[in-house]
Amino acid sequence: MLVYFIKRLPNIFLVIDYIIINFFFVVLKLFFLKFNISFFGDYTAYLILLNILWFVITIITNLYRALMIRDSSLHFNALAKSFFLLIISSLICFYLFPIKVSYSSVIFYFVLIGFFMTLIRFLSFLYRKKNRIKLGRKLFSFNTILIGESSFSKSLLSNNHLRRSMGIRGMYSSECTRTKSRYLGGIDKLFTDLDTTKVTSIIFCDDKIDLDIYKKIVDVAEHKMIRVYMVPNFKYINIGPSFFEVINDMPFQKLIREPLSNSRKQVLKRIFDIGFSLFVIVFVLSWLIPLVAFIVKMESNESVFFRQKRSGLNNEPFNCIKFRSMMSNKNADLEIAKKNDQRITKFGAFMRKTSIDELPQFINVFLGEMSVVGPRPHMISQTEMYSKITKKYMTRHIVKPGITGWAQVMGSRGEIFTHNDMERRVEKDIWYIQNWSFFLDLKIIFLTLYNIVKGDDQAY
Repeated sequence: MLVYFIKRLPNIFLVIDYIIINFFFVVLKLFFLKFNISFFGDYTAYLILLNILWFVITIITNLYRALMIRDSSLHFNALAKSFFLLIISSLICFYLFPIKVSYSSVIFYFVLIGFFMTLIRFLSFLYRKKNRIKLGRKLFSFNTILIGESSFSKSLLSNNHLRRSMGIRGMYSSECTRTKSRYLGGIDKLFTDLDTTKVTSIIFCDDKIDLDIYKKIVDVAEHKMIRVYMVPNFKYINIGPSFFEVINDMPFQKLIREPLSNSRKQVLKRIFDIGFSLFVIVFVLSWLIPLVAFIVKMESNESVFFRQKRSGLNNEPFNCIKFRSMMSNKNADLEIAKKNDQRITKFGAFMRKTSIDELPQFINVFLGEMSVVGPRPHMISQTEMYSKITKKYMTRHIVKPGITGWAQVMGSRGEIFTHNDMERRVEKDIWYIQNWSFFLDLKIIFLTLYNIVKGDDQAY
């Protein structure tokens, strides 16, 4: 419960702040302050404007950033800036859009919300401080490793705050090391540990590593979905694409750009997923499921849903839900649908052509197992096969799978005829991961609907 609370502290503060802003506005308006204008008139517009101002201001001040490890004084400093900007911008709005209001009432309102915002944070940080030792044991997972001995790696290992916040377990070195603290072993030990222990990130800190060993480490990391970073002056800086990322005010070079590693973008994508899937579930699936169930029962006397284990985020299997479009068969988890596949029913062929069979996956989206847009989830048997023969195949699992994706709208959909077909699909999936944006998701959704209306030769 303690770890759950601390990890979600930014979201908790965010929700409480908006509740405070809106609750006291409504309470003061309805019970204490006497205004002549209707609440659902101009004051509703000002309430909406107040929420928008707070949203923009907190983005500028980074109020909800890294509260898990952020010093409380820094957070209160950001809160003070945010609150000051809210008061100034609100007064400017009152001046630009005149409205009859008592300024003493406005001051009382801001004092009230400022007091409760501060009180909530004071109590939360007091609770965090009281349980700091217990929290440190449970909260920080040391799954990041350093490779190579250098002044940079020594500074990381000697700084306990950085080491703990970045989850650095220790260092591997290709040569005999003089650094006794946190030394984990040589490169041979590294490969053994990668197979037996959990590692989520690798940071190359030294340019003395042999090129072949470097490539071998990167290949293993990609296969195991381990993120790879390099310090800016690392000698293999020009081998393949790489991108800068700043972590705790220190620059790293990352081998794959990953916009969705940003927590704010993750929240934005998740909010959209919940809203979109909820709309489809309420307004489409609520009446479509009984209708499809009736037709499927009449045609094949089978269950309406077909559940299949597929590879999800971090290659964790989940039950992907679809409308049943095939007769039950022993090869369902081994063979994908082919053109003129005898297993497909007549009504199933119609559903697959129009993509109706995919609609129950919005339930997976609502449950958080999938996203509306992302790399398509493959059968477990496909993942086991192609992960061994297709380069970077496992990289596509560092984000949630989607109902539709960039590969699908760009022509890589349906049956896989050759190994090159899978390679092209993986390339498009990785391009999506590296170039994600909210508007790219909207574009993919639009193209998906367009292809459904136009018709897709690969949909069978």
